[in-house]
Amino acid sequence: MKVNGAVLVEDIRKALSSESTFFFNDLLEHCSVLANTEHEPYLTLLSIFSHGKYSNYVEKAASLPELSETQATKLRILTILRMSINKRVLKYSDMLAETGLNNSRDLEQVIIQSIQHNVLDCRIDEANEQVFVNQISGYNVTVDQQDYLLNALSQWSESCRSTTEKMQNDVDIATNKLKTNMQETADFQRSVEAAKASVKKEKPVREASSAKSRKRLA
Repeated sequence: MKVNGAVLVEDIRKALSSESTFFFNDLLEHCSVLANTEHEPYLTLLSIFSHGKYSNYVEKAASLPELSETQATKLRILTILRMSINKRVLKYSDMLAETGLNNSRDLEQVIIQSIQHNVLDCRIDEANEQVFVNQISGYNVTVDQQDYLLNALSQWSESCRSTTEKMQNDVDIATNKLKTNMQETADFQRSVEAAKASVKKEKPVREASSAKSRKRLA
């Protein structure tokens, strides 16, 4: 079956221009048939949107389709997302270099749009020209990133195990302290009850002794 490259190119254009589409793995796989055809530049462009950064587009811009303003903004948003994978504090200077923007105001507009699209959850520190990333949305993973992700998941798993063990140890210590306190309270209560019983038992003897003393005095 002959592939209609023009139809696939139109699908790519729509996906790259859509304000709600930020993940392209399925489309990238579907359009892989464009390799070694006249439409291959669109496949390359889709690959950059799927895994690359704006700076990657700039490097190959002469051989790629021109970006619309909407597409350029989306690629800049994706660029900041990919910078956030390995870092939780991003400097304006680094983001400006990777996004091809010339000033902080334009950069902050892109960051705000990334927040609005739920791509990033972050806090902008304008005074120190940096961004603190709290959370990022899911993203397309390259083969090169798999080892990093596996290592990160392994570290997270080990951290969870260590935290769970520490919590269990704290619970055991607290439980033992509670048992000790309960035992001490019970022992004290028994001592009080024993003292009360002793007082009650001795009271008639003291009263009788006191009565005899009064008779002798009389």
